[in-house]
Amino acid sequence: MTFSLDGNTITIEQGSTFSLSVNYKDSSGSTINLSSYSARMQCRVGRASSSTVFSLTSGSEITLGSSDPNLLVTIPAGTTANYDAPLRGVYDLEIESSAGVVTKLLKGTLLIEAEVTR
Repeated sequence: MTFSLDGNTITIEQGSTFSLSVNYKDSSGSTINLSSYSARMQCRVGRASSSTVFSLTSGSEITLGSSDPNLLVTIPAGTTANYDAPLRGVYDLEIESSAGVVTKLLKGTLLIEAEVTR
């Protein structure tokens, strides 16, 4: 398993491909078309930390679309292999509409588990 979501905790296994699918819906349960949105996700050791463990953006590691899932985060195994581990940090994932409205979709604790097989 390369990804688990337990409440607001995300676990990334160092050296494995990380994938997170999100389906953001409106109040009637319809999938929102995020094609014209931008997205960003960051992880830091602590909320006040000035440096990031990682910083992801749409058009790179985050893909936005119009169908389920309308948001996909993918981090290649070669990238996660370079993360310091073990590590415990905090993360959030935000989207921004073309009108500049920012919505936080997820936030919580991020765990990076050390790889044994190299």
